[in-house]
Amino acid sequence: MMSLKEKLEMYQAHIDKPWSIVAKNLDYSAAVISQCRRGTYTGDTTKVEAKLDEYLANIQAEKEVASLSNSVGYVETSISTAVYDNIRLCHLKGGFAIEAGDAGIGKTMACKKYAEDHPATAYYVPINPCISGITSLLRQLCTEMSLQQGNRYDMWLRIAHKLSGESKVLILDEAQHLPLKTLDSLRAFFDAYPEIGICLVGNAELVTKLRNKNTAVAQIKNRTKTTIIRHTADITKNDIELLFPAIAGKEKETKFLLKIAQTDNAIRGAQNLYSNAVDNNNTTYPALVLTAKKIMQEV
Repeated sequence: MMSLKEKLEMYQAHIDKPWSIVAKNLDYSAAVISQCRRGTYTGDTTKVEAKLDEYLANIQAEKEVASLSNSVGYVETSISTAVYDNIRLCHLKGGFAIEAGDAGIGKTMACKKYAEDHPATAYYVPINPCISGITSLLRQLCTEMSLQQGNRYDMWLRIAHKLSGESKVLILDEAQHLPLKTLDSLRAFFDAYPEIGICLVGNAELVTKLRNKNTAVAQIKNRTKTTIIRHTADITKNDIELLFPAIAGKEKETKFLLKIAQTDNAIRGAQNLYSNAVDNNNTTYPALVLTAKKIMQEV
């Protein structure tokens, strides 16, 4: 049986976060967790051990589920590779790049992979609907860049300083959530440092928004080097074989998953379908069709 110290160390290694975050997750002070690690805590450790046991059990269960699923990480599909290459061009040439397209086709995976491959000069910033104003965007940028927050002007200066020097690229995913005024505020970083690349990634709504005929959009347009729109119809048979290596060479299964991926369900939908089939221990063509009928509107 593991000791409390061993459980704490296993949990900390899994989440790969500072001990202060471990303490926060367990709803204990950092001082108490430190004492538990040293074996000097004199209070009741029943609750903290119960939480750790639950967390560690969930971690083990997640590993077991992942081993059965079709989780293959980043895959160089035709679309994800093209998105990656466009971000690279934006990084090297500076200016704005617009990457838009259908949901679930691999844009986000490419964005994350690029930031992972270039940790010193690329910043991946996911945008959600709660981030609408300029101040909230600056706060999000500060968070992603590990910068101190403050008033709007101070945050802008810190971010601008971080982006100065060697060419950097900002990758804003789900950028369609940002209002035009907030999008236009990004232009100030480029105007201060023209070598900066700013890649706006989103769905078709982003392109529609940037077709608006107002001054803010015009200022972004004349600084935009590329605008590319990608669709589920661009997904290829080879992409499916890369994403689902277990069915490579199985013509009917491959064609069926391609058919699903080229609808609004996209690659994400095809992966969910295949994952369900794996859970049922049957990935044959008839099983895929039956599973699709159960979980999807179209097959």
